[in-house]
Formats: sequence, structure tokens, C-alpha cells
Amino acid sequence: MAWLHLWLGLASGIIVVIVSLTGCIYVFENEIKDFIEDWRFVKPQNEAFLLPSQLVSIADKKMKDKKATSVTFGAKDEAAIVGYFVEKKEEGEKGGRGEKRGERKKDFAKNENAKGKLAEKGKGKGKGEKPKGGRRSGTFISVYMNPYTGEILNVKTFSRGESPDFFRWILNGHRALWLPYDIGRPIVGVAVLIFVVLLISGIVLWWPTKWIKSIIDKSFKIKWDASFKRVNYDMHNVLGFYSCIFLFFIAVTGLVWSFGWWSKSLYWVTSGGKPLVENRESPKSDTTHVKEFNITTADKVLLNLRKENPQAAGILISIPAKPADPIGAFVYKQKHTFYNMDRYSFDQQSLKEISIKTPFSGKYIEANIPDKIRRMNYDIHVGSVLGLTGKFIAFFASLISASLPITGFIIWWGKQKFGKKKPTAQPKVASKAIPVPKLKNTA
Repeated sequence: MAWLHLWLGLASGIIVVIVSLTGCIYVFENEIKDFIEDWRFVKPQNEAFLLPSQLVSIADKKMKDKKATSVTFGAKDEAAIVGYFVEKKEEGEKGGRGEKRGERKKDFAKNENAKGKLAEKGKGKGKGEKPKGGRRSGTFISVYMNPYTGEILNVKTFSRGESPDFFRWILNGHRALWLPYDIGRPIVGVAVLIFVVLLISGIVLWWPTKWIKSIIDKSFKIKWDASFKRVNYDMHNVLGFYSCIFLFFIAVTGLVWSFGWWSKSLYWVTSGGKPLVENRESPKSDTTHVKEFNITTADKVLLNLRKENPQAAGILISIPAKPADPIGAFVYKQKHTFYNMDRYSFDQQSLKEISIKTPFSGKYIEANIPDKIRRMNYDIHVGSVLGLTGKFIAFFASLISASLPITGFIIWWGKQKFGKKKPTAQPKVASKAIPVPKLKNTA
């Protein structure tokens, strides 16, 4: 077990350090942005928000020939966001708005509005999605507006691979080591899978041989007044033990986005043997009586959802691009927490709800236990399932995770350098001649 722990640790160490450090930073993305980006907030007023149609009308004039894809409303002191997505034209492809509507909606919600992160975790593939992990490239634009007056507060543009956004750069490193995703993502996935084995083997090696006070103290306490080698060993041993359970959940949930077989297997385990339902088809609006889409229909959806969810932390409404596209809606119950989100799809003409069977569709409270666990996957991964306390736990656990390969390497290096002692020269002893008595020759 020690041999396995050593060589797997040396093989994956540098990747674990990068993934852990970037994860530390990304945990508090929303809190940091809320602190430094003051244009995300407005002075609360005792007035109703403007409707989606009104905000889109103002934003479209600013964006000229672009068409809005979503509108997001937050709390009374938060700016509203009108989202746009302009797909990058690939060679041999036609215009930029022909991608699958659901994928664009999820991409926007994930990348520019933190409230939509869980929506992206459904990972559904559609007609317009590139195979084998390829992702459609394009530009995401967020127009931050005062929801009471329609004043444009800021316009933020994000483009995959070329974005100056710091947290997007951090996320690219966390997911793919800043390599192309089809190369970097499997590398990270394998390293995290190895890390799970390291956690298990580490507990085996940590386990006290005898539960007596002297050994227990070495297993649970760091002797700070000892030599550097001893302190380093204790930090690897003791901190690794205390963070092990948290790192296990962080690693297990992270692998859901690395390997499809892991995602299905984890769902199979949590559901007691039921397969994961992956519906690749997006819900469709009725196209037998097609009329031109009227943006005021989105106003009706918003008003109905607000009436049903007066305490909602935020509501995102997607705007259909084609006659068959539904009006999508996401209702967020808590700020910066996404597992208890309700997700709806409505026919754009009749506003009739369209149901689709996936773990992420419908109301959270009505989902079964394995679907609820799957919805929690992101929040468990970043610790937000326990609120701000959970985020601090995830932060410090990830920080310890980044230190483990370093302290482990120092232990190994020290043994290589000082472990083999030179044999000491033995003093030469003069040999004495020992007389051998002669034996009598007897018959």
C-alpha cells in the first residue's frame, strides 16, 4: 500500500496541486465578484421591476442587430441581466443563431450568470453540439440593467478561450489545465481518479498500529516544536486525515463531469440500481399553429412564476429563437445555491408546461432522492450545499489537498537523500595464532 501511495502520488502530484489551488479560488467566485463589481447591485426601491419585454427592448437598441436570449431577475438590490449569445461561425457552417436553443441557454446561464450553473450540469447533447466533448464557440454578452428604470449599468463580454475574465481563466485551469478541453479534461479526470485511490491508501497508512496514547498523539496532532522533517511529516499525515472525508466528496462529485461512466455509476449507486435517464431531446413547442413569437409572452411567464414563488432569490427566463423552441424558466430558491432550483419549459404559444424526464427538470421538492442528490452535485463539489460554512470547509480542504503532494514529495526526497546511510568502517583487529593441539594417533 505504501508503494502504491508513493508512486501514484508522484505521478499525479503536480496536477492535483493545480486543480486544488484553482478550486480554492473558484469556490468564492460569486462572493468576490459581488464585492468588487458594484454594478451588479442597485438601490432597492418599493416599486415593481420592469417586465422582460421592456428590458429587452432597451437592451436590443444598445446591442443593435443582436437578439436577446435570456433575462434574469435577482433580489431587490440586484441588477437584472439581459443575455446574448453570438455563435462563432465555423468553416462550412451557416449563421450564428442556428445552434440548439437549450445548449445556448445553458451556456449563457453557466458562464455569465452564476445563478444558472446547475442548469449547465445537465450536460445534454443535442443536434448542434460537437461530439466527443467539443463545445460550440461564441461570444456571451451580459447587459446589466437597473430593473426599476432600465438604465444600462455595464456590458460584459465573454468568449471561450479568449476571455480576459479571471475566474474563467481559473476554471479553464481547474477543468483542463489550460489545455484544449478534449485533451486536458481526461488528464484531470484520470488524476482525480488516482487521487481517490490515494485518499483510500492514505487512510490505510495513517491507521494507528496500536491505539495507545503515544501513537494516537502522532496520528492526530502536529508536533510544531519538532524538527522540520517531523513537522512536514505530521502535516502530511494529520492534515491529510482531517481533510480526507471532505476531499473524498469533492473528488467524487468532480468526476461526474469528467467521465460519463462515472456519472452513470454514481447515479446507479445512489438510486439503488436504477439507470440514469439522459433525455437528449429538448422539449418542443407546438408548431401546428405557428404565430410570430411575442416577447410579451415572456412577461406572462415571469408574472406567473413570481406569483407562485414570491420568495425566490432569482428567476431566469429564456427567449425562444425558433418556433419549436420552448420558453425556458429557472426559479432559484436561494442565492448562490443551485440544487433546489425549479426548472420549467413552456410552449411559446399556449404557455402550456412541457414536461421532460431528466434529473434536472421540474420542481426540486417533487424530485426523487437520487435526482435530488444529482442536483446537489455542484453544490456538494463547492461546499455551498452547507452555505457559506460549507464553502469555507471546501476552501481549506482544497488548500490542504494542494499541500499534500508537496509535503509527500519532501518526505520521499528526504528518504532518498538521507535514508541510506554509508556503512561505517569497522576497526581492524589483529588476528592471533591459536595453537591447535596435536591429537595422538590411536588405534
